Amino acid sequence: MRRFWIFLFLITTSALFSFTPTIVIDAGHGGTDQGAKAKNPYCEEKRLALQTARLVKKYLDQLGYHVVMTRNTDVFVPLPRRVEIARQSSATIFVSIHFNSCRTPTPSGMEIFFHDSKEEKKRSLSSKRLAEAILSRALRRTAAHSRGVKKGNQYVVRESSIPAVLFEGGFISNPTERIHLKSLEYQEKIARGIADGIDYYFKKMPH
Repeated sequence: MRRFWIFLFLITTSALFSFTPTIVIDAGHGGTDQGAKAKNPYCEEKRLALQTARLVKKYLDQLGYHVVMTRNTDVFVPLPRRVEIARQSSATIFVSIHFNSCRTPTPSGMEIFFHDSKEEKKRSLSSKRLAEAILSRALRRTAAHSRGVKKGNQYVVRESSIPAVLFEGGFISNPTERIHLKSLEYQEKIARGIADGIDYYFKKMPH
């Protein structure tokens, strides 16, 4: 009997350590939905979001995570379908990548949103912790201005049944920041920061 319990313990422990989280990376906009855009130099949010999302996937793959993309090409994916992709893949977390815009060119920096639900306190808390982890590490990688972790009501973070965040990686409308955002080197810094934050969330933070 003692051997049986030892065997059961070893199997259970092995199963726990072999668990690989499934992470949904959602590149915002796409196809006919360009998102924010600006000229001189020309920049479209949908392309920037996709490029960054692909880099995040690359770095998460290197860390051993299972990554599902809501889109991997320049196509339009309706918001309900993005949430459904996460549900069908039995995802552990959902991270949506966007870039900001403003009527005036002054605002700059990164911010991240999570949905604060009174009915789903546990998910809200986990989403907030995920947001804090991602933003802090993206700022560390890029030295960008922090606009903080904020409560949001965007569809993908509100309707997801798992911890979900929407990351805004900078302002396309800010001429100086736009030059950085178009640089592959800077995109890689953002992507590494997001991947670092996700890795920290799973390995260091309570859920």
